[in-house]
Amino acid sequence: MMPPLGRGRLRARHTLLMISAKGGVGKSTLTVNLAAALTARGQRVGIFDADIHGPNIPALLGVRQKRDLVGERNPLAMLPVEARPDALDLRPLAPLERYGIRVMSLALLVGDRQAITPEAKETGRLTNLLLQRVDWGEADVLLLDMPPGTGEPLNTLIDQGLVDAALLIATRERLAHLDNGRLIALLRKRGVPLLGVVENMTHIICPKCGELIELYPQPAAAQEVYTGIEVLAGVPFHPELIRQPGAGAPLPLRAPDSSAAAPLLALAERVMAKLGQTQPTAQQAEADCEDCP
Repeated sequence: MMPPLGRGRLRARHTLLMISAKGGVGKSTLTVNLAAALTARGQRVGIFDADIHGPNIPALLGVRQKRDLVGERNPLAMLPVEARPDALDLRPLAPLERYGIRVMSLALLVGDRQAITPEAKETGRLTNLLLQRVDWGEADVLLLDMPPGTGEPLNTLIDQGLVDAALLIATRERLAHLDNGRLIALLRKRGVPLLGVVENMTHIICPKCGELIELYPQPAAAQEVYTGIEVLAGVPFHPELIRQPGAGAPLPLRAPDSSAAAPLLALAERVMAKLGQTQPTAQQAEADCEDCP
């Protein structure tokens, strides 16, 4: 484990894990739409794609990197990943800005068909280095879109003092609840505050008859694993929330008055209120203390 680097360029007021123990719950899509909803509510927002093996936040924003990473292509690229595995390069990287949202992802630095396969023990280190190389500016909220599970890079980011709180994404299926129980136990053990649970893809509305069709039978509020954790929102499955090439800005920015955007804008307001209640991490509190030596 490399020694803590402090927050460095990470000057965001709040860093929020967008996290789930189970894949396939629509976490990245929800991250992009929540970022758009927070932006629509006047927040300065960044998204960091923390998934090295399957980074897709840029694609959800209509961005592709077609050229593969090679050692001579770009001196500011994240060369420690593959071209220079022993390098420690902390020169600043400018994030991509899309629809007013600042974004950084490995998918911006490598080709969209290029596989990056660092050793498992290096995954957390590389993610941490990339996160802290980015000049995020004075962001209000930085959303960290995490890969599923309880392994790396989650533990490294917590060890480095870069995590303020977590937002747990779930569907109502039994396996999602079971897996999230393990993740909740880990977050509590590591002292990471949980803002709440967001239930994604809760239902669809029939376009012909208007009937509400529940997709899964077991809501989070009825599950023992979520005891003491507030359910902040239920987001329906809606075609307008799924990013399509050429679709323009995410729905909360493109059509904020639409019924599909309403639960996301309400979630953004609840997240803003919850973040106002959380305490800064120990490292941040120490840095902000005027009386500290």
